Amino acid sequence: MVLTTRRVAQLLAVIASVFATTGSALAYVSDGHEYTLQCKADGYELTSRYPVTRTIGSGAGTRYVTGREHIYLGRSCDAYHRLYGYGSWCWANGGFWAIFPDHTFSFPRQELFCKDEPSYYLNCRC
Repeated sequence: MVLTTRRVAQLLAVIASVFATTGSALAYVSDGHEYTLQCKADGYELTSRYPVTRTIGSGAGTRYVTGREHIYLGRSCDAYHRLYGYGSWCWANGGFWAIFPDHTFSFPRQELFCKDEPSYYLNCRC
């Protein structure tokens, strides 16, 4: 089959409509939850697409916290999560990780990408 200019334009229109209907071409997944990425001047912010319930504590002190979560990954390899506090993050060829004292978010085989923004992950190699 020979692809004409018109046929190529039609195929590109179909591909563009698929990306437009899914909301975002990129989704980041960790612990079975999807996150969207926003680039900021001081690093990255991952926000869960849907509410997440996390178990905090143990024994009689166990509690459940539900809501949309934010994971902040700073330019100097620092990380922050409202429930887990401060930690660090790093990138390697196999993906990237946000590491906190009581939890690790792993994003295997995923790359941080922001259009028209500098990439900070090269500063934070594992």
